[in-house]
Amino acid sequence: MQPLYLCADVGGTQIKTGLLDTAGGLASPIRRADARAALPRQQLLDHMAACLLTAAQDAPPGSVQGVRLAMPGPFDYAAGICRIEGLGKYGALYNADLRAELGSRLAPALGEAAADIRFQNDVAAFALGELRFGCARGTGRGLFVCIGTGCGSAFSLGDSLAPEGTPGMPAGGYLYPLPLRGKRVDDWLSRRGLQRLSRETLGEELDGLPLAQRARAGDAGALAVWQQFGALLAEALTPALDAYRPQLCCLGGQVTASGALFLEPLHRACRQRGVRLETTADTSLRAMQGALVT
Repeated sequence: MQPLYLCADVGGTQIKTGLLDTAGGLASPIRRADARAALPRQQLLDHMAACLLTAAQDAPPGSVQGVRLAMPGPFDYAAGICRIEGLGKYGALYNADLRAELGSRLAPALGEAAADIRFQNDVAAFALGELRFGCARGTGRGLFVCIGTGCGSAFSLGDSLAPEGTPGMPAGGYLYPLPLRGKRVDDWLSRRGLQRLSRETLGEELDGLPLAQRARAGDAGALAVWQQFGALLAEALTPALDAYRPQLCCLGGQVTASGALFLEPLHRACRQRGVRLETTADTSLRAMQGALVT
């Protein structure tokens, strides 16, 4: 019987789950559910466990060997303790021991496998997935950026994450708190950043999908929003391209599906520096693969 791992990419909007084999291959389709990240603690833990158990139903009895979760931070990944607060998502889990809480909920169905729960930062997992299974294989230096409810980043050196203190890398590998046009990078390169730009330009807050639909239909205002977003992206990443000098810049997150509308300024910045720019087709798969190899 092929050993499988129950994996999840836990985002602020959705929780994606799937079964992966030891080589990183999908043994079942990725399932998606609303994150419901504002629920009270016990209900939220029950919901997370239910998402995992739904995916586990696709596994042959006894095949699941462990659970691997890609989680947003702040988080004590070694101890399994959530440190998220004040971010509008998962705040009810602050100081919760997710290894113990989820383990007790999963044990009736998974048995001993529920005792082997491991955690990895979601963007670090995305980077590791690309390094082992995707476009970053063989890359000496990489910059990875995920844009969703916020702007996550990770830096690689060789086939691993760059250690703290690597020259040219910001503290923790974090781009999100750096200043950008009077705010933080995270305030612009995020869902709320797009909403802010669309409100200022169109008079209404739009998420990426409806904004992209309007832009592709020829709406000049929507096109202008994406152009502003692209300029901000290039402005935010150019200092990292110059300081870290990566060979590859890899973008993930749902917003990359609209890349044709906003990526040209970053393409230009990368071309000028000899940096290869890639976008990921399935960020969640890469994050689950990266959590698997943690």
